[in-house]
Amino acid sequence: MSPNARLSVVLPLLAGASLFVQGCQTLDSAASSVTSLFQADQPPAPPPPTAAELTTTGLDAVKQHDWDAATAALVPAANQGDTKAQVALGKLYFNGVGVERDFADASHWLTLAAEKNDAEAQYTLGRINDLGGTGVLQNRAAAAHWYQLAAEQGNADAQYRLGLLYEFGTGVPQDFNAALGWFRRAAAGGNAPANAAIGLLYAQGRGVTQNDHEAVSWYRRGAEAGDTDAMVHLSEAYNQGDGVPKDRDKAREWLQRAAGSGNDQAAQRLSLPELPE
Repeated sequence: MSPNARLSVVLPLLAGASLFVQGCQTLDSAASSVTSLFQADQPPAPPPPTAAELTTTGLDAVKQHDWDAATAALVPAANQGDTKAQVALGKLYFNGVGVERDFADASHWLTLAAEKNDAEAQYTLGRINDLGGTGVLQNRAAAAHWYQLAAEQGNADAQYRLGLLYEFGTGVPQDFNAALGWFRRAAAGGNAPANAAIGLLYAQGRGVTQNDHEAVSWYRRGAEAGDTDAMVHLSEAYNQGDGVPKDRDKAREWLQRAAGSGNDQAAQRLSLPELPE
């Protein structure tokens, strides 16, 4: 075939190929335009939830006892630095609610919050070190440290626990005056057991002049606030006539109230034919 003949065959093919490419480009452009139109009609994707929103969701799930939903929301919130989420997650691990009880995991989350001066986290870290448990050895000195930080912020439970450490000299030097001071602050802050603790110091004359009448006054405050140990001490005061006229009926009445609220010691005493002298 001559060169001119070859050209007469090739040129139409090239022209057709060019038209094909141009058509494809036109189709691509049209498709892109259609896609853009569809995208323009669709609302933008919502932003991911904030740490605060996740925490709210998690705390609501805790109230509903939906533990999977709670941890699913609290873990990312805690990882983003939300203090409330860190405290809530730490307390779940401390109490073993919705998750396996693990003091090490609890300490991890609570320490993050405690270092930001969260009093509830500091108090709970004090409890973890006071008790000792899975992954954390008992350390009363560390407990005193965390209780002190929370107590100074007005946490009444921490004030009471710190008072106990001073009373018995565990983790801190024994100091009845310091114990009494923290118990008084705790009682003023609404901690019911602190009342009985003050009463016992007066009954035993530790850090104060021995005074049965004052002891009974504090037992009564605690008992009326619902503290069953205070009820038992008040019962014993009536049974023995210490600080109040001896009255076995009132002694039994307070024991019954304590036992009715779940106090095992009171229930055991009531099981006896007569109250012991």
